[in-house]
Amino acid sequence: MPSPGQEQKLPLGTEITAKEDRLVAVCSGSMHRRDVSALIDILADKAKNHPGIRKCLMDFREAQVNLGIMGEYMIGEQAANRLAGLRIAIVHGRGQVDKLLEDTAFNRGLRILMAESLPVALEWLEA
Repeated sequence: MPSPGQEQKLPLGTEITAKEDRLVAVCSGSMHRRDVSALIDILADKAKNHPGIRKCLMDFREAQVNLGIMGEYMIGEQAANRLAGLRIAIVHGRGQVDKLLEDTAFNRGLRILMAESLPVALEWLEA
């Protein structure tokens, strides 16, 4: 996390928009643990500043996410801690992100789904 008064920078190739009751993050390019960690912190701060936000869609279909097993565990824990109270859907390309991240976050109370298709993710967010 950045120091007070210091703004966190979005990972290269990432755009975040607020749409109705959700944040939408669309990512592209190569992403590592530090990039995904920064993204989670930024999303948490944006959700905190916009109380109407209840959901978050992270779209990694155009990204190459390289976390490794320990990274998935650490990111799952961070997501559960920082994004608590939000309903999270992560869309990823086949084989891009393993379910360990989802299981770790879910076991810590985060409402999260990892899906390989945007329609499935959107339907789950609306449930």
